[in-house]
Amino acid sequence: MLLKTFPIQFRSLLRNAGLIALSAFAVFSALPAIAAPIALSSFLASPVEGTWRTEKGTELTVAPCNAGFCGTLSWIVVPPEYSAICQQDKAAFGTAMVDLKNADPALRTRPMLGLQILTLKPTDDPLAFTVHIYNAEDGKDYDGSVWIMNNNETLRMGGGCLGNMCAVTQDWPKVPARDVSPDFTCTAP
Repeated sequence: MLLKTFPIQFRSLLRNAGLIALSAFAVFSALPAIAAPIALSSFLASPVEGTWRTEKGTELTVAPCNAGFCGTLSWIVVPPEYSAICQQDKAAFGTAMVDLKNADPALRTRPMLGLQILTLKPTDDPLAFTVHIYNAEDGKDYDGSVWIMNNNETLRMGGGCLGNMCAVTQDWPKVPARDVSPDFTCTAP
């Protein structure tokens, strides 16, 4: 009997939802598709997942995490004022790229590459998220909002408005993930 092949928790979930017959139909109707499998994640991915390029060229990769979705620094563009020093010894410069302005002295030696700086939580709108941002440039945390726009190709980061004061809004395009990540470049694009 097909029902016995399902794990107990899955069976009880299906039974409670009245989906036993539907699940058996789905299993048997999917058998021809075994020859050409499609990744289930392609149907379940959130539009916020992917790699996004900031206005200065740095890239963040957003992926599911325990807190919702987390954005990590996956490609850093070294500011022009440090470009010459970086080019002299890229490896040493990369080692020196640490979270120096963090308010917590114990965190000031952690590497910037791969550092989580965004925590996004879904809202009732599948294209809108609340965001907690760690700004390594000043070592402070901020809260704001994120919207996915333009057919899931643009991430709009903004803090919204309070009275007549509004936070700066930035639009970040979605870009392909890099083969080598996290990494950095000494020159701006």
